[in-house]
Amino acid sequence: MRILLVEDNLELARLLEAYLSTYYVIDTVSEFAVASDYIDQFRYDIVLLDRNLNGKDIGMDLIAKIKTKTLTTGIIIISAYDSFTDKVSGLDLGADDYLDKPFNNEELKARIAALGRRYGALPKVRIEGLECDTLAKTVRYNDTEVSLSKKESELFFYLLKKRGNIVSKEELLDALYLNPQNISSNTLDVTIGNVRKKLPVNVIRTVKTRGYIVE
Repeated sequence: MRILLVEDNLELARLLEAYLSTYYVIDTVSEFAVASDYIDQFRYDIVLLDRNLNGKDIGMDLIAKIKTKTLTTGIIIISAYDSFTDKVSGLDLGADDYLDKPFNNEELKARIAALGRRYGALPKVRIEGLECDTLAKTVRYNDTEVSLSKKESELFFYLLKKRGNIVSKEELLDALYLNPQNISSNTLDVTIGNVRKKLPVNVIRTVKTRGYIVE
């Protein structure tokens, strides 16, 4: 899952990024123009958005931009404006959820998971004997857990989410790395190879010149 965090409180942004990066790929920005560029460039599963950025309410413009690009990106407003009117106006703008500051990181993670279930695949998927928990990011086969590294897990679960569709190397690089332009396609090939070696069944197929698919 790839998340965009839009937050101008740099200390809070640093702490949130450190916590969430354990579970997800996360991009962190503090300015409207940069956030807008990232939304143009990448496809996000969730956007965590502080409506008030550097003293300006950027909520309406940014939410409209996100929803125009894709209706399957979940938006959670994180704001110190916690009145009933503020919450209603935030949800009316098109956000899916509203979380008051300060908040508990575990609650934020639970809300992210809830939006992931709403817009994504079922939490648990069985394929070729593999039991895949898309929320806990675990894979089991015959009751034995398959040990994947963080990047191998991100790659496998991204392909699993897109199962039935061919995913290009370019899309995978964008989904897995913060600066994909600095990553060679050979790195991706190695990661794919490692995942295939660790999985007891072959569920990732290469489609020549086009990419990879989990069918």
